[in-house]
Amino acid sequence: MNPRSRGMTVAGAAGVAWGGLLLLRGDVVWRRVAGSAPTPHAAWAVRVLGLRHLLQGIAQTVWPWRWARLWVAVDATHAATMLPLAVVGGPSRRPALLSAVVAAAGAGTVAATLRRSSR
Repeated sequence: MNPRSRGMTVAGAAGVAWGGLLLLRGDVVWRRVAGSAPTPHAAWAVRVLGLRHLLQGIAQTVWPWRWARLWVAVDATHAATMLPLAVVGGPSRRPALLSAVVAAAGAGTVAATLRRSSR
């Protein structure tokens, strides 16, 4: 593996793992984080987010540099949209915060790899 691609590949592999977990066991993740069962709407949202993470992770792993800036934008937007849900509170507060942290970590990893590669 090209050392300059390592951050992209790590972000992609993490996205595949996280997306797969949300698709297969999203209800369990929600229960552990929120302390209660997800509503039908929340369960649907977790599956959609899981699919997004899985597909993006596959693309990042297969094509580490293709659309890298888009992935940063998607993850940063995801993180930004989760923060208001976390602030509002209620049963989705902790899952929204976790989702924001995961998305911000993905955006940060790819952005840092882009910065290192441009030097």
